[in-house]
Amino acid sequence: MALRHFYSHAANLRYFGPMKSYREVLNPPLSWFSFIIFMYFSMAVAVWGAFDYLQAFITMAALSATLPSIWLMMRLVITVDDQELRINRAHIELKYLKGAQAVDTNTYQKLRTVNLDARSFHATRPWAKSGVQVFVNDERDQTSYWLIGCKKNEELVAELIKRSRDIQR
Repeated sequence: MALRHFYSHAANLRYFGPMKSYREVLNPPLSWFSFIIFMYFSMAVAVWGAFDYLQAFITMAALSATLPSIWLMMRLVITVDDQELRINRAHIELKYLKGAQAVDTNTYQKLRTVNLDARSFHATRPWAKSGVQVFVNDERDQTSYWLIGCKKNEELVAELIKRSRDIQR
């Protein structure tokens, strides 16, 4: 009995890579999905008009099966661990970051449009209203900065600064 209890707690102590110190997920708003469902329903009605209700039902079922993958493609997952900043599949080591600053709504909108730097990397979504500008310090990389859309921009900046200081020591 005691041995089994030890093993159940020992499994929680295993090391599975760097610890995640910050994680934020920006999911798409439900209004976007209601619009997608409306468009799917419109296509099913068009199929129903051309054929019959069975083909329309099959079309609606097939289109509805794509909703989870659309949800996963539209969301934005931001994580910061001991070694790197990761946004979905894009990642950069923290030692190559020069600094980070929180960006308010006005500046964020301008950085995405009129003040856009063609060399910058944008991890933004239309529903994100503010973000973080992270400057890159790597001679081999032409990317000037990363623009990251997020809701908790002050927390992300604080975490990036804290982790960058830890790496420089």
